[in-house]
Amino acid sequence: MKLQRNIIATLILTLASICQAQNVNIEQIINDVKKTYAPDKRQAILDISFRQTEGALFLNGTTSEQAAHDAIISRLDQLGVAYEDNITVMPSDIWGLVNMSVAHVRTKPGHDEEMSTELVMGQPVRILERLDNGWSRIQCPDGYIGYMINGSMSSKKESQMEQWRRSGRMIVTSLTQIYAYTSADSRSCRDVVTDLVNGCIVEGPLQLVGTRSEVVLPDGRKAWVDNDDIADFEQWSQQPFSSRQILDMAYSMMGAPYLWGGTSTKMLDCSGLAKVAYFSNGIILMRDASQQATTGTRIEAANWRSCQAGDLLFFGNAKTRRVTHVAIYDSDGFYVHSSGRVKHNSIDPKSDDYLSTPFLHAVRIAGNEGSRGISRVASHPWYFNVNK
Repeated sequence: MKLQRNIIATLILTLASICQAQNVNIEQIINDVKKTYAPDKRQAILDISFRQTEGALFLNGTTSEQAAHDAIISRLDQLGVAYEDNITVMPSDIWGLVNMSVAHVRTKPGHDEEMSTELVMGQPVRILERLDNGWSRIQCPDGYIGYMINGSMSSKKESQMEQWRRSGRMIVTSLTQIYAYTSADSRSCRDVVTDLVNGCIVEGPLQLVGTRSEVVLPDGRKAWVDNDDIADFEQWSQQPFSSRQILDMAYSMMGAPYLWGGTSTKMLDCSGLAKVAYFSNGIILMRDASQQATTGTRIEAANWRSCQAGDLLFFGNAKTRRVTHVAIYDSDGFYVHSSGRVKHNSIDPKSDDYLSTPFLHAVRIAGNEGSRGISRVASHPWYFNVNK
């Protein structure tokens, strides 16, 4: 046994010496992988370090991306580098379904921490890490990573999620907040099971009685919802691109207060407005304005008159070109945005509704569904078993 350990130790030192002789830059390998698999820390975790002692290489750290881990290991194997792999790859088969009408996601695990985004009932999350304080680090369907209190979601195994993806589901399409009740005919405030907002997903219908359907919430509670306020989820996900649908959703929130991190019809920020409006049309956008600005087909500011309904307009610092705000274009220079409250203004300097915030550029989402940062719910593997 001792002889075997000596042989292994000698092999490690020998291969590590080869690594040094070849002048292999381990840090460069990690950085190259990071650029490919985890370029945005808001959407991917790649916190990997290395240590070399007496010719031995030790890899440590954590990543949310199995492909990133495999790429590093593959590169080292190709170069004949000996190493000890202590990298933790976060699980990809532990899930949760949001069980609140609107749930908060924060930058750190705590109620007093900054809220970075929100999710609505029935949206799936990948649970990356369970913490000891009742919180979990999660990943949202748009890739965004943050922390959610465990009570806001119901944990699901991979097998349960596969069943959920195949199940009959309904989605709330009402432009305004609605209520789910304890029975098919109750309407009293004392009979409310939960409120629901646009985009909430529930299982069902279990049965139809009159003008209502019985549905199941993600945590197993049953409730009754008015049929006029919901639609079949699979059929809804197949809807074609509609700038009218997107703008109707945005205009329905006119006057809603601005909330940093808000992405529901209750309150929202500027990029949250874009996300909610587009999700009503079955399209998932990236979370932040600076991310949304890098997607789709770019339209330069000087060509704003070529913008079409539904295009996203981006504003910010004219010198640094840093994007800080997003709006949804309508027509004739007018756009809808969330700034203080949801309202409309104009990009035309000649208009009385013109705002002087520097306009940087626009992007067209239409026709780019399926490209980077623009996903159709119907083809998203978290919602449907599209790869099975």
